[in-house]
Amino acid sequence: MKRENASFLLGGIFLGFILGAVFAHFLFQTPAPAAFQTTMPAPVNPSDPMGAGNNAAVGGAGALGGGAGTPGGGQMMQQIQEEMGSLKKALEANPKDAALLTRMGNLYYDAGMFDRARDYYIKSLESDPRNPNVSTDLGICYHRLGQADEALQRFRASLAIDPRHWQSWLNLGIVSLFEKQDVKTTEEAFARVKELNPAFQGLPQLQQALDRVKAGGKP
Repeated sequence: MKRENASFLLGGIFLGFILGAVFAHFLFQTPAPAAFQTTMPAPVNPSDPMGAGNNAAVGGAGALGGGAGTPGGGQMMQQIQEEMGSLKKALEANPKDAALLTRMGNLYYDAGMFDRARDYYIKSLESDPRNPNVSTDLGICYHRLGQADEALQRFRASLAIDPRHWQSWLNLGIVSLFEKQDVKTTEEAFARVKELNPAFQGLPQLQQALDRVKAGGKP
């Protein structure tokens, strides 16, 4: 993806600014008003700044502006398919090229095909295991596939690579809060996001969700 500033889990919930929150892909999703955001935010994908995850912190098909059912969606999907065809040919010549594998994963992610995206991110990490952006994107795919425990493990693995990777802290906090109601881990994660990226605008909404859980409610 080149989701270095994008991968998050805040897609449809919190702002359209994250992970396709930081899940990298900060471009085409319009966030719902805070008063109406009642579901878990999408993750942010750091390796794909043009993807949904970055605009929404974990959205789908965001890199191209929407799915096939949205205005212009058919043309966008055609563009995705054409680029996939070119990438597949390039990968035949260089099957272990981490950048090509990551880009293919990003395209599948943007198309909402998270199982296929997961597979390409895994292959990319086999070639470049020290890439926290791709590692975080893989965690977001696990989350999208309903595998919260695997997602949390992957975010922690990303932080083992780079303890200052704020997107990983953000996604760790989001999944810990919305899937596990793990207050301790969430507080630590959000504190680190505030320290590492004080300009991040999504923390007030996330803190409100955390406060609701601490009061015995739901996020």
